[in-house]
Amino acid sequence: MAFLREGEKIIVQDDAKSDYFGKGILYMTNSRIVLEVMTGGLLSKTPEIKIDQAMSTIKEVSVPARKTLQIQFEGSVEPTVIYVSDPEKWEAAIKRALTMTGRM
Repeated sequence: MAFLREGEKIIVQDDAKSDYFGKGILYMTNSRIVLEVMTGGLLSKTPEIKIDQAMSTIKEVSVPARKTLQIQFEGSVEPTVIYVSDPEKWEAAIKRALTMTGRM
């Protein structure tokens, strides 16, 4: 993965959709939440990072509806809503990571 930084590891990865950014892949690494979407034409698709937030900026995470993951990042007025097949898995993974770092 080109977006991974030195020493960074992917913890969870799933297909995802955002009303604002479109379809892509959501990643949780040991330090960040990243949403990568494919942009461009049919023959010239390129990956583009649309969400890149440090885990330390997460204030709250919840599952308000079926297949809906909601993350409130510091500095954001509105929570970020991302649709994934198993939002409960994501919520548990994020809360576990935040608990391990003393953030929750």
